[in-house]
Amino acid sequence: MKIILIQLCLSVLCVQAINAQLKFSGTWKGFEISDSASTESNEVYFIDFIAINGLLEGNMRIENQHKEVQIIQIKGTKRYLDFQIDEKRILQTTSKQNHPTLNPYYFKYNLERGYLEGYKNDSSNKKIILFKSKFDFNSKLKPSKSKNWVSTILSEYRNGLSSPEKRLEELKNFSFEPIYFDYDKSNVKEEYHDQLKEIKKIILSHSDLRILVIGHTDSDGSNKYNESLSKKRAESIIRFFTTRGLRRDRIVIDFKGETVPIQSNETSKGKSMNRRVDFRFI
Repeated sequence: MKIILIQLCLSVLCVQAINAQLKFSGTWKGFEISDSASTESNEVYFIDFIAINGLLEGNMRIENQHKEVQIIQIKGTKRYLDFQIDEKRILQTTSKQNHPTLNPYYFKYNLERGYLEGYKNDSSNKKIILFKSKFDFNSKLKPSKSKNWVSTILSEYRNGLSSPEKRLEELKNFSFEPIYFDYDKSNVKEEYHDQLKEIKKIILSHSDLRILVIGHTDSDGSNKYNESLSKKRAESIIRFFTTRGLRRDRIVIDFKGETVPIQSNETSKGKSMNRRVDFRFI
């Protein structure tokens, strides 16, 4: 029982520490999402709020498919990663409803992906996705000129990518590790699949990134044979990426044979470290 209490306390302290580092105040935007594969959204949201000491207040802008716009004053509460946002007063609206309903919204911050995910407390219960973004909150009733970002972010969200702000953090903190191969082999071992999927995710998250894949071998065999083997190793990595949705033009291949060892080829341990593929973003 004592151990369970300690674990719970540590878990709470961990959430509190993480929560203290996150800056929730600012501008967020997002959309209503359905269960279908559609890239359209019935409602688009723009929110500007300040969150201090567990309380938040600000304004929300909602635009629907009929080009109706509402500007709403909001207040709410924040507890750790959970948010309740209440519509308090309609400031401006183009809606033809005489008495539009004021709704509460419930969100939870997805720590891994950087989205606020939740729903509006009405009969639809459709999921709402919000992501932090720098923009000037528009308090005018004229509909936004372009919502092309909706289909882009919705597609990325459904493909498992993080929010735009979170992607920058992921890229900044990302570090490569080599992929190692068995003696005289070029097949990618299953133990490296998750590592390669994470590399693919980073590349897909940044349209300006490409990746350089560099094959290597140990010193056993002729120079010509090892050059060919290092190429096969690099190509096996490329096949892994392309069969999982990464375009070939996002990948550049290089192969060095036995010419760039990172350990001595005088020992079996050193040779195992030289049988590898390295990576670099370009």
